[in-house]
Amino acid sequence: VTPSQPLGTAMAEVVDDGPPGGPGAVLSYLREGAPSYIAEVPTTVPVMEGGHGGHPAHSARCQAFIEWLDARGLDVIVFDMDRTMSRGHCGQGLPRDQIEGYLEGRSHDFVEAAQALADLGRHRLAVATGSDPLEYQLPGQGMDTHILGPDLALALLNRWCPEATAKFEVMVGYDFELHGGNVHDKGKRYHMRRIAEHYGAEFRQMVLFDDSQGCLENEDGWLGVKVSDSLGFRFEDCFEHQGELPGAQ
Repeated sequence: VTPSQPLGTAMAEVVDDGPPGGPGAVLSYLREGAPSYIAEVPTTVPVMEGGHGGHPAHSARCQAFIEWLDARGLDVIVFDMDRTMSRGHCGQGLPRDQIEGYLEGRSHDFVEAAQALADLGRHRLAVATGSDPLEYQLPGQGMDTHILGPDLALALLNRWCPEATAKFEVMVGYDFELHGGNVHDKGKRYHMRRIAEHYGAEFRQMVLFDDSQGCLENEDGWLGVKVSDSLGFRFEDCFEHQGELPGAQ
């Protein structure tokens, strides 16, 4: 099922566009009996031109971030995309000729965090973005001219921390207003439920980093931490976090 096709009732389908023995499946959109798209990433990805295959030793700030997670029993680590993974904002779709600016605006702390968590191998990673692949169907847009949602998140990962990409097993791109406006799915509620389902995780094991306070509100009990800097995620967002949101365990 591709974003340019109308919504239907198809069950999950994985599309492998890679050649036999090649780098694996490209980004695939799945319908799993629900009105959204979920991206399943390839197990092996190429390093995009300009990317960095190697990485330095993890900083003391990054180590403190990992200790912060472990002290709270958090092992499903979820990041928003816009203003979090990158300082950029793709709106309803980023023209492809503007992608370099978005990728260059990556959060350095996000890149280090993703690589460090992937290296450790004991945390499960995900992306929860309100950039919905249905927006590819808007007038004047398409996958050939614009990039958004999990496609854009994957491009950023491939550019800056390709070794970590396979650890982001699920990327949910969903805007509840495009799917009937059910208030029970507002913010990142739907995203986190699908991620929990994918990993078989309890909500108390999950944390979401997001720049929108409204997207952190939930009744399920996962922890929300607000990204406060215009440059995107910072390790200090954790250290400055006060308490848990309503509903958190």
